[in-house]
Amino acid sequence: MNENNDAFLDEDEGIIELEDEDGNVTRFEFVDRAELNGVVYYALIPADSDDEDTAEFVVLKEIETDGEAMLSTVDDDAEYNAAGEMFIKRFSEMVDEDFDEDLEELAKVDGND
Repeated sequence: MNENNDAFLDEDEGIIELEDEDGNVTRFEFVDRAELNGVVYYALIPADSDDEDTAEFVVLKEIETDGEAMLSTVDDDAEYNAAGEMFIKRFSEMVDEDFDEDLEELAKVDGND
């Protein structure tokens, strides 16, 4: 399990910088955070990704070490897949909600309340 002792979140930009065990820093864009079976998971997209539409997301989980919350890789394939499926479902619901809101706004503009 890879723990990240040096996670930095820039709340204004939604960017998380993670340092791996070799000292390499990677920047991720925060997408979502959710709980599944009592564990908090994070969905992140590499911040340097050129194409946001096709960018794959990474799932990390929150663990507590010495009373401090850290992000860690999910080494169990079944656990990773379950968390990934949860986020995919949440993302599709977000898109549906945004689409419904857009339709409501269009109806107001057209006068079709």
